[in-house]
Amino acid sequence: MAEIQRKKKKNVGGVIRDAIMTGISYMIPVIVGGGVITAVAKMLGGYNIGADAASMETLAQVIFTIGNNLFAFAVPCLSAFIAYAIADKPGIAPGYAMGVLAGTMNTGFVGGLVGALLVGWFVLQMKKLNVPKALQGVMPIMFIPVVTTLVCGLLMWYIIGVPISWFMAWLTGLLASLSTVSKFGLGAVIGAMMCFDNGGPIGKTAALFTNGLNADGFFIPTSAKMCSGMTAPLGMAIAILLGGKKKFSEGERKQAVTCLLLSCCYIQECVIPFQLKDPVRLTASIMIGGAITGGLCMVFGLESPAVHGGAFVIAMTSNPLLYIGLWLLGGCISGVLYAILRRPLPEDYVDEDMDNPMLG
Repeated sequence: MAEIQRKKKKNVGGVIRDAIMTGISYMIPVIVGGGVITAVAKMLGGYNIGADAASMETLAQVIFTIGNNLFAFAVPCLSAFIAYAIADKPGIAPGYAMGVLAGTMNTGFVGGLVGALLVGWFVLQMKKLNVPKALQGVMPIMFIPVVTTLVCGLLMWYIIGVPISWFMAWLTGLLASLSTVSKFGLGAVIGAMMCFDNGGPIGKTAALFTNGLNADGFFIPTSAKMCSGMTAPLGMAIAILLGGKKKFSEGERKQAVTCLLLSCCYIQECVIPFQLKDPVRLTASIMIGGAITGGLCMVFGLESPAVHGGAFVIAMTSNPLLYIGLWLLGGCISGVLYAILRRPLPEDYVDEDMDNPMLG
């Protein structure tokens, strides 16, 4: 009851935002699982194993089929849990149906998201209907899911889904036809956004965009997102090493190893305490390093089927050595820039508590 009351207090934008984030949080394990499993299959049977996986004659082909089938559940999972977050259990089945329909209509991530929001709204309207007590028990398990699936499905197929399908076809063609300069620009924007607030809303917006493309089979922007996101904490560790006692206090220097380890784990929040103390110089430094890494990921066509995992999924990328090289390049650029821009500590500087928020 308390949860329902909290939902009522939120405005429409807040409810939609929370529902989308809920759907994404449930979708990410599906993408990670499917991406990693198919990547393992590619490691065993070659990167183009998907072309002949239908025969399932080898272990690699079977593993690829398992991962690929799991991966196909990404958008349906997103849709089902967005609808669930808005309308509770009666929204799950219709939401799942919208996700499957999105795959059939080639509307992808966007179609699944829009369909789920439509389902959530429609279920809420149906819950307001006054029905006899004899029917109240079967409304959430029969009438609401069936009617919602039928009505929303027809609306998606004949009206709403058509322009979305056109948009996705246009976006697919655009991504495929980007020039080298345009590819670098897109990757640079993704990388800079990832490093701007290190896990904040700007970075999450970039992650939402790339995760959506990943769900639709575009894996290159994912590498731009994750590889550039790993550069900020690495750059911070390098800056501390280069700046030394002259520019960093004892408490700050103790965080160098933590930043290095969290960089490997694709966890950026360790940079935030430093960013709060020196926002302009540090933000500029890490955004430049992240932008260069993200841009080069796009230019070289580096693919990452896994949306999370950091160093633990590098082996699953299309070119692990290139990924490591671009990660180190961006980290070095950020670290050297900030070590130069950081002002020396004043003689009377009093050390501050630099306990890492990620470590409690």
